Amino acid sequence: MTEWIKCGVIAWLGEGHYGDDESVLVYFRGTSRASMAEGLVARHRPPLAYGNEAAPGGWGVIVHNLYNSSRNDYDDIDYRRLCPQGAELVVFVPNPCIAKAHGPKAYHYKDGRISSCIDYERPDHVGEYWPNELAPLITAAGLDHGSRDFRQQLTALICNHLGLPEMDRDTLTVDHESMRSLR
Repeated sequence: MTEWIKCGVIAWLGEGHYGDDESVLVYFRGTSRASMAEGLVARHRPPLAYGNEAAPGGWGVIVHNLYNSSRNDYDDIDYRRLCPQGAELVVFVPNPCIAKAHGPKAYHYKDGRISSCIDYERPDHVGEYWPNELAPLITAAGLDHGSRDFRQQLTALICNHLGLPEMDRDTLTVDHESMRSLR
């Protein structure tokens, strides 16, 4: 299920208003949910929601806010620091800039290094400052960029290729205290 890419995970869960959702979805493995949560809290981005504890070698899920406006903190997080040796992260940013209506972005990290940055506006772009090991896969898929469900197709392609589990509302727990702190 990739519907969340259109509006953000918190809005998809029914906990926020579409258009206001600046949540980030992080799939992780090779590190624990507790370590991810601690790392996000240290960066002033406490988890807003999280999935069940992942089985060894499986993918976990955690959701946090893109920014911390209460601290005037609009800087991006350096996920490399949350991705120790042996770990892997896939970060989806459905609404990277609501005000400017930019398309989603996705990032793949492994062993503390970034391997792919996918800009949904130019998903097959590869550049000196924009590594994208997934570009050949995306190009070969021949997705129609103009299609109404392009974002969902691209998200499904990334998720399937990396073996990410489908999002399931029933396995996500919303941290209502963290949600209230954002208001």
